[in-house]
Amino acid sequence: MKEFKISAIVFLLFSFLGQAQNSQIEEKSISKYYQSESIKSALVLSRAEQWFSNEENSEQFEIISLDQKKGEMLVEGSTKVLYKNMGKELYPKRSGMAEVLEASFGNKIKIQTDNGGYSITYEVIDMKQEMYKMEDLFFNCVNFKSIDEENLKQYNKAMNKLLKANLVFKKRRDIFADNSKSQFEEVSTYLLNTGEVTMYSIHEAIVSEEE
Repeated sequence: MKEFKISAIVFLLFSFLGQAQNSQIEEKSISKYYQSESIKSALVLSRAEQWFSNEENSEQFEIISLDQKKGEMLVEGSTKVLYKNMGKELYPKRSGMAEVLEASFGNKIKIQTDNGGYSITYEVIDMKQEMYKMEDLFFNCVNFKSIDEENLKQYNKAMNKLLKANLVFKKRRDIFADNSKSQFEEVSTYLLNTGEVTMYSIHEAIVSEEE
């Protein structure tokens, strides 16, 4: 799936930073309820379906179900994230080492309608690709609120074992552990911002013709 072009619409963040304060943020999800009694449930879902079906978005998202009776749509997709390569912290003078690494995260979007409006929920559900093949441990450390220290400890323990097996000296292993939290903060912030931009874009597609 095509990488979500967050940079192309990052300016939209300024339009809804105030709205984000009203969003419900959990460890790996963000949701917001939009009041809109003037737009019927069927029209909300129809316009959302059009948004997901356009050429660019259809490469990233797949509509899993659309139930007009329940007023519900479920969509799955993926987001590619670029983040700082921790190897540069271990070997800052080594040439040819990539500045950033790429990871892919699965996400799920749910749109639920009722008589008073609709809610949009964006949830990160898994990690599909990670350089060191520790997708589950990495994913556990992604958190939109704050990085869980126990999950971080488990990740650092596994990475210490891997680095030691690859003959990385203790001093460098300690540098990796000391800096790993910032890596997860960076990824979590990126995913949260992606979720906010996506939700805002869907909302704009739903209400734009009413304005």
